[in-house]
Amino acid sequence: MVNNKTKIRIMKLHLFGILITSLIISCSSDSTTQEEIENEIAENCSSDQVIDKSRGVCSETLAYAPVFSENISGTTRIITTNNIPNHKVGVFGNVQGAINPNAISEQSETYAITTAPEIAPQLTPLLNASGSFPQAGPQYEFGILLNGVVLDPIAAEPFPHQGAMSASANWEWNLEATNVKIGLDCNNAHVQPTGKYHYHGSPTLFLEVLNAPENQMTLIGYAADGFPIYYKYAYENATDNSSPIVPMNSSYQLKEGNRPGDGITAPCDVYNGLYSNDYEFIEGHGTLDEANGRTGITPEYPNGTYYYILTDNFPNIPRYFRGTPSQDFKFGPS
Repeated sequence: MVNNKTKIRIMKLHLFGILITSLIISCSSDSTTQEEIENEIAENCSSDQVIDKSRGVCSETLAYAPVFSENISGTTRIITTNNIPNHKVGVFGNVQGAINPNAISEQSETYAITTAPEIAPQLTPLLNASGSFPQAGPQYEFGILLNGVVLDPIAAEPFPHQGAMSASANWEWNLEATNVKIGLDCNNAHVQPTGKYHYHGSPTLFLEVLNAPENQMTLIGYAADGFPIYYKYAYENATDNSSPIVPMNSSYQLKEGNRPGDGITAPCDVYNGLYSNDYEFIEGHGTLDEANGRTGITPEYPNGTYYYILTDNFPNIPRYFRGTPSQDFKFGPS
């Protein structure tokens, strides 16, 4: 039986295919000579370069009222939400000026998250880059904010853009959602075919609603593994709450040179941020670890905890879990 999360995932894949196909030139090869193959590779390597960070204007006030509740039962945090944001959004649906064909609708979601998270022996990625769909592809949403809207940074558009369920799908090279035109509004968010609104990047207007000052740490939500999520700012000295509050920076940077692909089975040309794999983690390059987090004290956790940070630079929303994620955030069967 196909459950709702599986249906959402399949429709999500279909949505990305529709929006991206018109922007990316798919690669195919029916060459019969080495010269023709080389010519095709050269052409493909110069065509698969569509960077578009445009955003829709957030001018719409939703008719739905946000519903959000948070309760603690034992060591479980239970969040119930209709997934309606508490801020204006872009124009969505089948109307003039829409940036995305799907209209927002109320959802009925309940998420159970541990209040006693622990560091796991190894990182859990949001994206499985090995194999074929459904074993490969987006595996988890990252977490949920305190307005009941999920953080879901992973696109579902692997090279060579012939469909996520294609036998040739190369998930190692997956388009970076915030760097291609997929109908995001000013909140770096858009809508799945099910009507579910979700963030692919920093939730701009939600942060304005919080009115968070730059001189304090601001809790904005919880990751699927139970560790807290903060926006951008933290104590300079992770274990000293009297140290200055400063912006945190990820330890990822854009790779130098050209991608190693042939333009047919994997992308080539320069690393420019079109793909998530255009970035690499450099230990100590920034203030955060590979999961875009660190261990330290926070206003809510004076005895210390591991916590994640949403940063202005890639990956913005973390792509790994330090702990064990709740299966309520998993796509497909649990």
